[in-house]
Amino acid sequence: MFSFILRSIAFAIILAAQVGAVAPTDEYRDADDRQSSYSDNHNMDPAVVDSAQFGLLWKIPFNAQEQFYAKPLVYTPASTGVQIVFLASSQNYIRTLNAKTGELLLTRQVQTPFLQSDIGCTDIPNTIGIIGTPVIDPNTDIAYFYAKTYIPNFRTAGNTGTFNGVYYFYAVYVKTLQDVPGYPVLVDGSYADNDPRKYFVGGTILQRPSLSKIGNVVYAAFGGHCDLFNYTGTVLGVDVTTQKVVTNFVTESGPNSRFSTDWLPNGGGGQAGIWQSGMGLASDGNRMFFVTGNGNGGENQGLPANGASGCRTLAEAVVNLGVDPTTGKVSAIDYFQPYDYVNMDGGDQDFGSGGIALLDPTVFKGTGVSRIGVTSGKNGKIYILNADNLGGYKQGPGQTDLVLQTITTNHAVFGGVGSYPLEGGYIYSTPVGYPTSAYKLGFNGAGQPVFTFAGATPEVSAGRVGGGVPTLTTFKGQPGTAILWLTDPDAGLRAWYAVPQNGVMVRINLPQTGGINKFQRPAFGDTRMYVTDANGVLYCLGSPVNLPLKCNSPVSFGDVALNSTATATLSCTAIIGINAITQLTVGDARFVVDKSTIPQGAIAAGKTFSFNVTWDLRNVAVNNAANASYGNTSPGIKSTALTLYTTNSVGGYATSFPLGLTGNQVSRAAYLGLTPITNDFGGLVLGIAGETPSSTLQFTIANLGLTPMTILGYAYTYDEVSNKTGQYFNATDNGGIWDLGTGFASTDLPPVGSIIQAGGAISVPATFTASTGTGDYLSYFFVYSDGGKANTILEGSASTAPKANFSISNGEGGWLGQSNLLMDFGSAKPGETVSRQIRICNEGGSVLTVSKSKPPLGAIRAQNYGIDLHESQTIAVNDCAYGTVIFGPGAEPPNIPDFTETNTWTLNTDDLSWGVHVVQMTGVVHDKVFGPTYTNGSARYQYLGCYLDSATGTRLLPQQVYADTQNNENGKCQTACAAQGYAFAGTEYQQECWCGNKLPSGTYYNEESQGKCTFSCPGDLNQACGGNGGTGYISIYYDTTKYSINNNTYLASSTGTNVAASGPVTRSSVDNYNYIGCYSEASAGRALSGKAVVASPDGGSVEWCSAGCTGYSYFGVEYGNECYCGNTLMGGSALVAGADVASTGCSMTCGANSSEYCGGPNRLNVYQLNGSAPVTTTSGVTTAPTANPSGPAIVQSAGLFHYLGLCGGPNRLTMYIKGNGTLAASVTTSGTAPDQTTAVASSTAAATPTGPVTVQTAGSFISIGCYNDTVGSRAFSVEPAAGNTMTIELCAAACASYAYFGVEYGVECYCGNQIASRSVNMATGCSMACGGNSSELCGGPNRLNAYQNSNIAVMSSTRSYNHSLKQYIVKCRPYSGSSSGFPIRWMLD
Repeated sequence: MFSFILRSIAFAIILAAQVGAVAPTDEYRDADDRQSSYSDNHNMDPAVVDSAQFGLLWKIPFNAQEQFYAKPLVYTPASTGVQIVFLASSQNYIRTLNAKTGELLLTRQVQTPFLQSDIGCTDIPNTIGIIGTPVIDPNTDIAYFYAKTYIPNFRTAGNTGTFNGVYYFYAVYVKTLQDVPGYPVLVDGSYADNDPRKYFVGGTILQRPSLSKIGNVVYAAFGGHCDLFNYTGTVLGVDVTTQKVVTNFVTESGPNSRFSTDWLPNGGGGQAGIWQSGMGLASDGNRMFFVTGNGNGGENQGLPANGASGCRTLAEAVVNLGVDPTTGKVSAIDYFQPYDYVNMDGGDQDFGSGGIALLDPTVFKGTGVSRIGVTSGKNGKIYILNADNLGGYKQGPGQTDLVLQTITTNHAVFGGVGSYPLEGGYIYSTPVGYPTSAYKLGFNGAGQPVFTFAGATPEVSAGRVGGGVPTLTTFKGQPGTAILWLTDPDAGLRAWYAVPQNGVMVRINLPQTGGINKFQRPAFGDTRMYVTDANGVLYCLGSPVNLPLKCNSPVSFGDVALNSTATATLSCTAIIGINAITQLTVGDARFVVDKSTIPQGAIAAGKTFSFNVTWDLRNVAVNNAANASYGNTSPGIKSTALTLYTTNSVGGYATSFPLGLTGNQVSRAAYLGLTPITNDFGGLVLGIAGETPSSTLQFTIANLGLTPMTILGYAYTYDEVSNKTGQYFNATDNGGIWDLGTGFASTDLPPVGSIIQAGGAISVPATFTASTGTGDYLSYFFVYSDGGKANTILEGSASTAPKANFSISNGEGGWLGQSNLLMDFGSAKPGETVSRQIRICNEGGSVLTVSKSKPPLGAIRAQNYGIDLHESQTIAVNDCAYGTVIFGPGAEPPNIPDFTETNTWTLNTDDLSWGVHVVQMTGVVHDKVFGPTYTNGSARYQYLGCYLDSATGTRLLPQQVYADTQNNENGKCQTACAAQGYAFAGTEYQQECWCGNKLPSGTYYNEESQGKCTFSCPGDLNQACGGNGGTGYISIYYDTTKYSINNNTYLASSTGTNVAASGPVTRSSVDNYNYIGCYSEASAGRALSGKAVVASPDGGSVEWCSAGCTGYSYFGVEYGNECYCGNTLMGGSALVAGADVASTGCSMTCGANSSEYCGGPNRLNVYQLNGSAPVTTTSGVTTAPTANPSGPAIVQSAGLFHYLGLCGGPNRLTMYIKGNGTLAASVTTSGTAPDQTTAVASSTAAATPTGPVTVQTAGSFISIGCYNDTVGSRAFSVEPAAGNTMTIELCAAACASYAYFGVEYGVECYCGNQIASRSVNMATGCSMACGGNSSELCGGPNRLNAYQNSNIAVMSSTRSYNHSLKQYIVKCRPYSGSSSGFPIRWMLD
């Protein structure tokens, strides 16, 4: 405790001392706090970017299979002034590089990464380490991030495994990459503030969104892995000064949310994950916003609910959390849930595939709206939200959505939207497989904000998920310099001029990069930008450092009226000597350079010169009329590049220098602007019960001139506009509904005669309905004014719903029925491949979209992973899409028994009647068989592994039987060793065959992935016969008739051959006893306490002990010469796991027989009498014999000391505590997460209670805390008593023969021998006095005061203790020392 206080004080001093300031061009987090995706501070001049002076500066690859989902961060430590790039990877590596040169400065792997194979989800392949983008605190030079890794044997046996996965929260100094004192912090096991049933299990959850820091608290959001396992969307907050989790908010809470203590079932925690394609939580102060994905169950089931209603099942929702600035705790204060969210769940149309962006409130606002948020997802809609009133559920007209605007695109979006706050304001969205669209801010007649389609990129995004969030930059915040950047998993990095020209965003050509890793934003520094591709390569693009001139670029001409000119002066200073300016070019011919002002001849270094440029707008058509002559232009901001070409007196400098020119064209007269050019309403799906589909888009009528403009009329035609004889129809107002052509209407057209003031604009909603049924709809809509005429195209279509038909190929040219979800590959040998296909056909009337696809990787894998049947793939009407699956067992040693490989492919479509399909895949790996066989043809010798054979100077297998340079192979060697009675056979150096009977130590074992045994056998080049690589490696096999790898024991030889030819063995049987394993000594006293047999004069042996223990059920040999007998194993004695005798500890040879093992220090080789079989659990797993409850008892108290509950024995303490404070033990049943902190009492006396108190002891029972209880799943199953006379003592007496009892509702008593898995320790609720004694507490509503019988051992539980005396919190960590008999072992720090 005191060391923790000192660490906290030290860290506070560090925070106070290291006050820095962010450099102007740094990017120390994923995006701005609002996630608006706009920045103006990186010197990205479009004139330079769109020139030959912007190129690839350097690129660096890293480790094999290492990927970067976290965006690179760019930061300048104040103490160095050198800008660096901070990288964090999926392999848990962190690195820093010089941002200018790419020099690698520091590298560190903080933890072993979590393996993708342990989770089954292939969204992130190979390893899962640091995935969410870190955040750097510029005041302290500290980077914060989460790393996923393992704690061996944490929740289940083994070093890895799903449930041993955990998350650590790290704080490291960016200058050294070393941990800040007190870090990392293990966050697993923390309980949710808003649902204490739920706790954090790192193995089943994924930290994907970027981190956010508000005050002293770093917030992180978590979702799931492909919706697998039991998880709940979570927001964690860690106070970086106290180094504690201060808040844990779950997105599914309360009685209507799913809850289970079983971590396996998919959806068991309610889901509602937060992943947002990596976008961080948006914040505008003490509020945070995020978007959730699919969920299970929900409080909103039809009845409208406002955003402040306190909904606790927040799946498919935008959520606003309030942040307590004092404590850092968060709570839900508002939400929006689409009215059709249930359908979205059914179609796997995750709302949360894109995050939420809060737009610049100084620009994006309107009547009644001060702050705007924008989000989108897989459901093909962009939602414009009032950030101060998100909209609740079904609060809009007709119980639809109460939002500012819904833009329907019918195309899925991953990664959210970007924004640009200048030139009127724009937002940008990139659907999968479609162009990036720009929508411009406008206002309706009431002044409310409305977005209208303004244009799109000519290029489309990749036809698969992975495109990044649109990112916008300007050069020092100047209008006309905006660049739209976008990362693409196929095309790499792309860029465009951000403001559309005539409905099109013009592309900026960039150097080619590899396909960028999924959802990444580019990172920016000073004139440089950084991305990482899908192969883990870091790219730096930028402008050359060595420019010959320094000029005032860009130059703004200001407002220039049509039919006028303006002149600006550009000034440049020569950085080096310039021999001559040889040429200049301008991108727009209207910008004319006065060449007489260009210097002639040489320019000395340091000399400044100026030249003039005129913007000539005289020879242009100023009327907005169709078919205008050449030179027609329109008002608005224009920009172009001017490039100077030089010859230099110094080598190594650029010979071209781009400059930016920008200005605003204006019209003195009224000027009609009508955007967009085309309003594509997409397709409506007809025939869905209860739905009348429609689609609404906005178009804008604007006056771009400097005088008022009058609306003269409206019309539409179905003929091409160029057709001079086409038929036109006047648009009419029918009761407030304007007819814009068949299928199109508007309720908000300005009346004829309306005046739009100079610079004003009105956004008009247009609605498309399929008024004549299925088919295509088209109308050319015209607006007439005294500022000209213009038209926009209205188009849409209608069809019936898509219908998916699913099938799996049968491997014989045919297809299985739709209901068959099993893909059976049969058997395949290593190196062979077998293929099958999945087919999805669209038998409906409209395009079918794959809404979820989680293809397999591994031995069973998708042939074209991420391409075939990818998420958002569309399938045309009457067309089919295919996904090929390959079963290809990898190379492996021969003689491995047949085993089954399995995998799954999870699929769903937007056919709402189809549902999630999980294709189960199975294939049998049938290995090659060599050497002696059994009568059924299976191999007698099986592969043990590849071992280093030259580490000790002696051979692992001491007997060489031959060396054959021509015909040696493993089968021949096994046959030779079997003939001489050896248990182990090994091949080495290609030609050598070695035999032995001693199990090689696991110290020398090498995983196959390390590739040590790779020498081909001369008799069979497809087999491996050892290896070299500088030292000798041997391929070892074992005879299954003599050795069992399951319990590391030798079996009786069927031939009677002596198997002890080269070393000691563990006897598998003797007399009537069979060996059952290596056991630890008991917690108190001997494991076998019936009799101690004195060793013979020659020493101990297994045979001597067997004879001395005749009549007992068990005997055990220990320390080489000791022998003990008994009829049961005492408490605490447990089977010790291990790969060999060195790891189990049963490694001492018998004193009288050196060919046998006789236990070890505190370890017994235990033998059991035939017929007294070990206990078998209901799961069929053989366990140790039951501990004897009548053995030595634990003393519960001695003087002023009370038993604390930990066990005594070899290297163990039975612990007691002084005082009479509250002793509450939290018993965690199997399958729940053990508490990670234990409160240990000090010697300070407790305060005297003033009301009913918790009775601490009653007979042999001790209080273990307040537990929840439900009628459907009682914590304890037996109810022996109830009534108004209930007391703790009465219930204790009634339950004297049970391990537990609990009292509830003041009058109820329950007993049991275990605590139900759903019942957990609760902080509050046990507040009712006992009916028979008002000074005692007897539970409460659905709460029990629970007690444990100290005379009945409950060895399957783990305990945490909470003392009501002064408490000190101490950390617990898993301890891998000698066994204590508990399944999970802890050491107190």
